[in-house]
Formats: sequence, C-alpha cells, structure tokens
Amino acid sequence: MKRKAILGTIISVVFLWLALRKVEFSQLVDVVSGAKWEWLIPNIILVVGVMWIRAWRWQMILRPVGKVPYARVYSSTMIGFMVNNVLPARLGEIARAVSLAIKANLSRSATLATIVVERIYDSFTLLLFLWFVFAFSRISELTEVGRVRYIGWIFLAINIALLIVMITLQVKNDTAVRWIRKISSKFSPKIQKVAGEVTEKFARGLRMHHDVKTTVGVGLTSLVIWFILGISNYFVLLALGFDLPVEASFVVLVVVSLMISIPSSPGYVGVFHWAVQISLQIYGLSEGEALAVAIVLHAAQYIPITLLGLYYLRNEHLTLSTVGGEESDATPATTR
Repeated sequence: MKRKAILGTIISVVFLWLALRKVEFSQLVDVVSGAKWEWLIPNIILVVGVMWIRAWRWQMILRPVGKVPYARVYSSTMIGFMVNNVLPARLGEIARAVSLAIKANLSRSATLATIVVERIYDSFTLLLFLWFVFAFSRISELTEVGRVRYIGWIFLAINIALLIVMITLQVKNDTAVRWIRKISSKFSPKIQKVAGEVTEKFARGLRMHHDVKTTVGVGLTSLVIWFILGISNYFVLLALGFDLPVEASFVVLVVVSLMISIPSSPGYVGVFHWAVQISLQIYGLSEGEALAVAIVLHAAQYIPITLLGLYYLRNEHLTLSTVGGEESDATPATTR
C-alpha cells in the first residue's frame, strides 16, 4: 500500500510539473475570474445523476453473482468512486467490491470480476468515441493528435488482452483453474487451494455474457453513461467562456478517462490536469486556459462525488480501512 502510494505520488508530481511548466498564471486567473459559474449547475447535475445509471448497469452485471437491491448497489458505487478520490492506486475498485460483498453477503472475487467486466465495457465505449471523433472531426487532420491516438492504441491492446482472459475463464474455466493451481503448486497447499477457489469465483462474476439480453443492455447503457459525461464537460467549457465544438468535450472525456488508469495520487491530481490540457491544446487553447478548464472540471467532479461517497460510507457504518481492504478481520464473504 505504501509503495503504491509513493509511486502514485511521484507520477502525479511528474504530470503536475508537465501541466504547470509553461503556464502563464495571470492568464489562468483571468479565465477563472471571468467564469459564469451558473453553467456548472447542469454539469454537476449530470455528473451526479449518471451515478444512478452506473449503479443500474452494475446491478445488471451482478445478476449471475446474486440478486442485490438497487439501493445497496448504488451506495457501494458511490463509496467506490469516493475512495478513488481520497486513496491512491485506484483502490475504489476494490472498495466497491468489498463494500457490496460485506453488505450483500457475496463473494468478493466474483464481485470484483463484475467490475472488471464493467471496465472492459467502459474502455471499449471510450475507444469507440475516440475513433468516432477521429473519423468525423477536423482534428484528424492535425499532427498534434498523434499522442492521443498512441494512448488509444495502448489501451485497445490492454482491452483485447483482458477480453481474451475473460473469455478463457468462461470457456475454459477448468483449464484456467488447473493452470493457476499448477503455478501455485510451488507454494503451500493452502495457497494452492485459495488460488483455485479465487479463480473459480472470479470466473463466476464473468459469466454475464451467456445472457445476450444482459450483454446488449450493458453495452447500450455504457454508451448512454459516457455520452452524458461527454455532454457534462461541455458545460464547463461554457462556464469559462470557451466557444469550442462539442467534440472537444468528448476528446477531453476519452483522454482523461484513459490517462487516469495510470497509478497516481488520490483524485488523479496531475494526471487528470495534464490530460485535459493536452486535449484542449488541440483546439487552440493555451496552456493556462486549458489548465483553468482542468482545475474547474476536476473540482466539479471531485467535490460532489466525494461528499456523497463519504455520506454513504458513514450510512453503511463502514470505514475507509475496511473497504480499502486494509482490515484483515472484515466480515468474510460467502463462497456462493
């Protein structure tokens, strides 16, 4: 945990330096001081509102694992996104699984597997938006988009690898378990047994793809989620007085979402800001103007999600150490 925190802090500092090194701070102040803050209201409403849809989608993915009330899925969703904002190394993904497993008496491994499924859908949806922008907008003619395209190819390769693993665990579950047990055979029998059981439970959480209706529903819901988030970014551009095409908000959405997959400090400080900055420089904004958008956009997402997540954490009578996986005596999940 400490090593991850140190690594994340170093990465954030590097990207923060990249974002700040050429900024004229007087220009940044001028942009922020002239903002029309009322435009942030629809942004915040959409950012918070889309969490309801995220929870509904997760509930669909969870069906093979167990039937969970929507309210419980929603609270775990909010807790997970809050933990990503306050703890390093994207521990929010683990926090979501732990929170729901404790409260709904589910297997943590199977629950975590459903989050992997969710992330694969998210990544493919984001890449779809990215290639759509490349195909139908003027930025495809700009040499500056090369670095953005490069990021897209990297994450496409990662997604394909995850998809292959996911299919292998579903189609060749017994083979995968034997392979894991063979690797773990060099360790104690207890470790070998645990490795096999975890693989089986994880595969159970991946089995939603046997249901075509659910698969289509999750895919369409993913498109709706990311479309709403793309539109929400546009209101921040309006708030700061930038008359850019709507496609700019989707470029920001994709690049930021891909970049924050990199380990960083809590709240993706530095990585988030640099990603927004390089995205908007494509459209002619200066370093200072683009950083102003990054700061406001980050705050508009960070503050309401963190406050709501902390509320649900307290409401569920949980702690950050529990959902972050730091307590060894947390309520054990069942094996079903």
